[in-house]
Amino acid sequence: MNSLAGKCVLVVEGDQALARAVCDDLRRYGVEVLGPAPTVHYASLIIGKRRLDGAIVDVKEFGAEVLHLVETLMGYGVPMAFVIARGKEAMAARYRSIETLTRPLNFEQLRRKIAGFRPQTPVRATPAPKGFRAARSVRIAAVNTRNTAEDHWSRLLLKAMRMAREARGEPESRGPSGPGGE
Repeated sequence: MNSLAGKCVLVVEGDQALARAVCDDLRRYGVEVLGPAPTVHYASLIIGKRRLDGAIVDVKEFGAEVLHLVETLMGYGVPMAFVIARGKEAMAARYRSIETLTRPLNFEQLRRKIAGFRPQTPVRATPAPKGFRAARSVRIAAVNTRNTAEDHWSRLLLKAMRMAREARGEPESRGPSGPGGE
């Protein structure tokens, strides 16, 4: 029996070629892939709207911006694995317990980690560092405003990705749905 079939996994990866390869590989094994989310903003639009069994997050691609996303995922109790270029030593202690995958990705190892995802106890977010306060308030304001430039570009990117998928003859992936999820 395939322990991956039916799992719903968010893929947050900025490298389009790698993101496509990861998503294609997971779909071949029956994983319902949300994404790839090419930006942290796009990923944040998905979280909370769908049941997530796990997330694969490229932490290097997005820098400090990704920490807010990671905290949100932890708050929902979503298990995750980080894609990193180097060892865990450079990561903050709070995140060292999160599974990691190093580049270049080993897809078999990735599938094993996803098969092992189990719901986590939701974790309360830690207070943002002092220098983070302004950036966080800007991010919250952008999320609460439906017609920001970032929303516009995210919608255009999503539309382009759907058109490309249709042109390749692939079935439509179930992306973000309305409140209540499935």
